[in-house]
Amino acid sequence: MIPSATPLAGLGDPFAVERFVRERSGRWRRLEELLDLADRTSEAALGPELIRELVRLYRLAAADLSAARSLTADPDLLGRLNALYSRGYRFVYSAPGFRRRGRLADPLRRFFAVDLPAAYQREARAVAAAAAALLLGTLLGLGAVLAHPAASVDLIPGEFYTASPRDRVAQIEHGEERIATVEQAAGFGAFLYTHNIQVSFLAFSLGALTLVLGLLFLFWTGLFLGAIAATYYLDGVSVFFLAWVGPHGALEIPSIVFSGAAGLVLGRALLLPGDRSRGAALRAAFPTIWRMMAGVMLFLVAAGLIEGSFSQLSAKAVPYPLKIGVAAVLLLSLFVYLFFRRVGRGAGGPG
Repeated sequence: MIPSATPLAGLGDPFAVERFVRERSGRWRRLEELLDLADRTSEAALGPELIRELVRLYRLAAADLSAARSLTADPDLLGRLNALYSRGYRFVYSAPGFRRRGRLADPLRRFFAVDLPAAYQREARAVAAAAAALLLGTLLGLGAVLAHPAASVDLIPGEFYTASPRDRVAQIEHGEERIATVEQAAGFGAFLYTHNIQVSFLAFSLGALTLVLGLLFLFWTGLFLGAIAATYYLDGVSVFFLAWVGPHGALEIPSIVFSGAAGLVLGRALLLPGDRSRGAALRAAFPTIWRMMAGVMLFLVAAGLIEGSFSQLSAKAVPYPLKIGVAAVLLLSLFVYLFFRRVGRGAGGPG
């Protein structure tokens, strides 16, 4: 959290911003110097006195950022302070395990350990809104088909309605394994994650451009998913459905939700910037958006590889309980990693 700043005198003065920068720019430069030194040397070489000075200047910079936001919408000033605060936060609050000889670990490790989950935690409300849209659609699709089985014809696209679920299960379980070689699994997986990335990009784009259509797309996706699940339940093969969809769905379905949520974050900055200019709102939102979408791409690649191999194995090769157990572990691990690890909201840049 950024400390609250003391009220600034002369907020109505047109020269207040100029005085604000003039009075504080010296300590901002000093903090930048100390952070640069910390990046180049070890904590021991930096020494306790300089570390104390760095921490003190970081806290002042945090207060200055809060004060600047109430004083101006200048994107250059806010961007500089935002970047300075982020660098200071990572130095002050990073766990000792993230340091090597007093320096932060390499950017890739920091991205996965801190920046990626912090981005999702900052936008947990957008994720919750996207998840609610998909869940509502899923429940309605499930309920509609359970109440009126004939409704499945209208809710499920024709290419997914080629055989009854029971016949499909019999074909899979009594025939040869669909994926017999590593090459087949890799090829099928590449096709799947390419398709899933296209679906996720559509959810992202609709949310970014319209907000409402992004939520409607997630609702429709849930409606389709719920209707399919209901047909398998009515045919008495719901356990097969969980074992078939679960392992890759544990990553694939949340990823579609996450891409829709990232679209909502961009759409909010683009369409509802509030007191800030649209450009300033977009610049503030961009670091979170690209981290969220980078995570989506990685999760979808993993989901595609799982769907192209493990998910396709019949009960002869992998028992249903094991596949369902793997799905539960993957889903739980994903949400613990993204939402239940305390990584600090400032990591990766406040925004």
